[in-house]
Amino acid sequence: MINPTTTDTYRKIAARLTMFRPQIDLTRYFAGPNPDVRLYDEKPYIRDQLKTYGVAAATTTLDGVTFLATNWEGLMNALRIAKTPDGFEAFAEGSSPEKPAHWALDLSMAATIGKGFREIWRPQLSDRPLSTRDLPGRHGFGLGRDRGQWSDAYSAQFGKDPEPQDITSLHFAVAPDRVNVHIDETGFVFEGADGALTVGPNFGHHAGNELLWKTILPLPRWAAEHVDLILPNSANDFSRVGISVDMYRRKDLRVTVTGSCGIFGGFECSGTVSISGTHDLGSKPRGRR
Repeated sequence: MINPTTTDTYRKIAARLTMFRPQIDLTRYFAGPNPDVRLYDEKPYIRDQLKTYGVAAATTTLDGVTFLATNWEGLMNALRIAKTPDGFEAFAEGSSPEKPAHWALDLSMAATIGKGFREIWRPQLSDRPLSTRDLPGRHGFGLGRDRGQWSDAYSAQFGKDPEPQDITSLHFAVAPDRVNVHIDETGFVFEGADGALTVGPNFGHHAGNELLWKTILPLPRWAAEHVDLILPNSANDFSRVGISVDMYRRKDLRVTVTGSCGIFGGFECSGTVSISGTHDLGSKPRGRR
């Protein structure tokens, strides 16, 4: 059993927490290992890590990091005062006595153990220059002539912007007996133009895929970690439904099969196979050529 703090899951979450002001260091709140820990509602491999290290890292950032906490109230205070680098409030607190109740936000935290905190998503403008090719529909080159237009419905959802919006968000569940922090793949709590918190339409995708499918249903571990439901959300222009399966996944290689169908403009389906990975180009060990 490897130390959970050396895993990719822990490192990704810890690195993201350094982006807030002040930075949030999870190790300040680690209570340490407990061989007698029970927590039978946790998965066995998570419970085993808690017994040995006091902290457990899941295989994906969606399940995140769980740890036995000390000064858990201090962690809640740190989340309440955390700011973004631009000086904005970083987290929305569920069922907060200081703020009016928000039914959708509280509903999204129904499965949260203890007190829930969700990272507030704020849209960022892309650095990519504007182009007339971004205009929707059919249009010409200033002479009123039509030209072909790339169709989202028939493009198998290949992105138009090489740097798409990051719509993920951190979610903390803070309780006296444990703390969990993970990264939701579709953030849906965002700040409106008037500064008020708003729950956006991505809530439907989160509730269906991340809450119901991956958390509430008693699925086999492989299905919960490798199968994703594709529901209408901002990443697919709220236009598709389908399924995505990680057929093969390890640290340096991932093979994903995706099938989805359009729900507007006629019935159309597409399938893709994507392969992604990394390769270490570091120097070879000495003595070898």
